[in-house]
Amino acid sequence: MLFFPNLKLDIDHDFWAALPGDDYPRLKKMASTPAAGDFQKDPLLDQRLAGSGMPAPLQARLRREIHAIYAQVLPVYEALFAGYVFQRRQVVWRLNTIRNENLHIDTDHVSLSAHFARMFINLDNQPRIWMTGYTIDQMFERFGDRIPRPVLETGQAAEIRNAVNTAAFGGRSTMWWDREPRHVAYFDPGDVWTVDSRQIAHQIFYGRRAVSIDFFVAEQSMSKRKRHYLRIAEDYRRKALAPWRRPSIPRPLIPRESWDPGVLSLNLNCRDASEVGNRKKPGSPLSRG
Repeated sequence: MLFFPNLKLDIDHDFWAALPGDDYPRLKKMASTPAAGDFQKDPLLDQRLAGSGMPAPLQARLRREIHAIYAQVLPVYEALFAGYVFQRRQVVWRLNTIRNENLHIDTDHVSLSAHFARMFINLDNQPRIWMTGYTIDQMFERFGDRIPRPVLETGQAAEIRNAVNTAAFGGRSTMWWDREPRHVAYFDPGDVWTVDSRQIAHQIFYGRRAVSIDFFVAEQSMSKRKRHYLRIAEDYRRKALAPWRRPSIPRPLIPRESWDPGVLSLNLNCRDASEVGNRKKPGSPLSRG
């Protein structure tokens, strides 16, 4: 996770806090797709706003606020993730109140090949409280032995990830009852942070208004392709299914000229000691048995 304490955006936090999301359910997790080079071209946002049921003046105000955020943050975002090839430019406006999610990594039912470059902004006039836990590597290390064998043998990488997520933090029947350690982070109004939520366990303890920029990234453009979230799951599968071999421990070689009967008697078993002693000159301690 990266936090940018000196990146201050001009956001009307009171407007976002007062937005009546409960009156317009389609606002609660509203996706948009700003076009490259012209963020005002956003057909998905147009569609979502038109179907929201909001009065036209409120729609117009919301669109202006969204465009103001685009103008400030998209140049920063694209500079931060320079070198990535973006396959889909997706933004999600998270305008619902969340309290005490379960600790989790983001998972999917199927294996999606695209990598995410994800940035969050707290739009609210109250702090957004996050908790973070294990990395995905630590989850496989600690809980991988609880993944069902059939899932490891034939399941998709997405199924392996779902299984380790459940093993670590429980399903719905044990939500909020896990006892795993976590860090607490308070993001003030306007705070900006990036995190790969597919690879860092996290929990929204409290939050009301936020936006996440979730551009899809072509795997080929990643500088460290082995860190692709599906490759990590496949790597664990290979290690877990590899046949176990008893480690061989070679006997240390002791130069003949450094043999010392007193040392050998401490480090060799009786048979070895007698064999070595029989090679010594008559009268040595070991040759006498």
